[in-house]
Amino acid sequence: MADVVKLGHGNMGTALAIPGVPDSTFITEITALIAAGTNVIGKLVTLTFAANYGVTSAADNAIFDGIVTGMEKKTGASGNTYLLDIDLVHYTDQNSNGHTPVCLRNLPYSDGTIALQDSVIVNGTTYVYVDDGGTGGWGAVIAKHTDDATVDVLF
Repeated sequence: MADVVKLGHGNMGTALAIPGVPDSTFITEITALIAAGTNVIGKLVTLTFAANYGVTSAADNAIFDGIVTGMEKKTGASGNTYLLDIDLVHYTDQNSNGHTPVCLRNLPYSDGTIALQDSVIVNGTTYVYVDDGGTGGWGAVIAKHTDDATVDVLF
């Protein structure tokens, strides 16, 4: 028979899993954590919106956006970095509104002014493209792909 005291203890439900790319500050912190033998898995992070899928360590007393669930070291010409697996639980749009993420969509854009963290609205009469939503949009752009004119949008 189950121990009633332990029921409901632990993780339940499914968070939105996304990749995360640490900023230079977080790369330094990760490197130090590894050198000290400290596990990076479980660390709390904040989205930076400074680069596609950018994350950094969450500040003390701040609302965090996600939890590191996996990590892979990547070595390149510009040095070492890490590709992080993030369970995203929160994001803030361009209007400083907090949201609980439920999905991520890749959508085409036709206006080059759309930027990271922008909320989105419909752009044009073909009802396919999105543009910066300003104060009236929804979601938040987490990645902009100029090579194929698409954006990844958190909703």
